[in-house]
Order: sequence, then structure tokens, then C-alpha cells
Amino acid sequence: MARLDDIENELKELRTQVDANPKKKKEYKLPWKTRSLLKQGPKNPDKVVVMYLTQKYEVRWYLSKIISGNLIIINNKVHVLNPKCLFRFGKNSFYVFREIDRKPVSNLDYNKVKKRQDDTDSDVPLIKAVLGAIAKKEGLKVSKNIWIILAILAVVGVALFIFFGG
Repeated sequence: MARLDDIENELKELRTQVDANPKKKKEYKLPWKTRSLLKQGPKNPDKVVVMYLTQKYEVRWYLSKIISGNLIIINNKVHVLNPKCLFRFGKNSFYVFREIDRKPVSNLDYNKVKKRQDDTDSDVPLIKAVLGAIAKKEGLKVSKNIWIILAILAVVGVALFIFFGG
């Protein structure tokens, strides 16, 4: 029983060391090709940067030429531009289009989503997940750490047996 208390004390010390040195969160950086397209977009007033969602679940970035005021063509498919549907990533603005849709992805259909009750504002699974996270016991973290320590001790024991016992 005393051994379990020692392990729990070691875990508390490790936890305080981890809390004392929080890891710095790194900001997400887009790939260099995408960043280059986003830089070119504002320089060309007759072109627009587009994040294109394909039917094969791929994301592609394009710098598309604006035709007749508010149309662009990507892969022989016409899409309609709407200035209210611009997305922003830092200083950069771009449109998000799906291959199967003529209009850009946006929040303009919020009332329709709310009416058909597909919104995430009052989502029952979300509420259950939040309540579960609040009620989550800290014992799960301790048990995970105990298993890690036991695995390390087992590996050290096998290594000592091979070198000295075998």
C-alpha cells in the first residue's frame, strides 16, 4: 500500500511540473502554395482566391479570374460570387465553393438551418458532451499515468533480467 502512495506522490510532482511549464501553442500556418495564392489575390483586382471543395473530398486552392462581374469558372463549372460570403484568414480573404454548388459556402442560410433544427446552438449531443467534460473525474488521468509508469518499469525489469539474469 505504501508503494501506491509513493507512485501517487510522484504523479502529483510530475503534474505540478507539467502545470508549471505549459507548452506554447503554435499558430497554424497554411502551406506555402496557398499563402502565395492569398498574397496574389489582392494584387489582381480581376482575380479572386478560392478554396474549392471537390466531390472526392479534396480541398484545392485556386486563383480564378472573374468573368462578367460576378462569375468564376473552375474545372468547367460556373460559380457565382457574393461579397457577403467572403471568409477571412488573418488579413487574407477568400471564397469557399463546393464543386456541386453554384453559390459559395456561407452563413447566409442561418435561418433555414435554424428552422430545420440542424444548428449547433442547441445541439443535444453538444450539451451532453459539455456536461460529461465537467463531470469527468480526474482519476482517469492518474490511471493513465500509472500505466505509463508500470510499462516503463516492466521494460527496465526485462532489460535487467536479460543483462544480468540470462
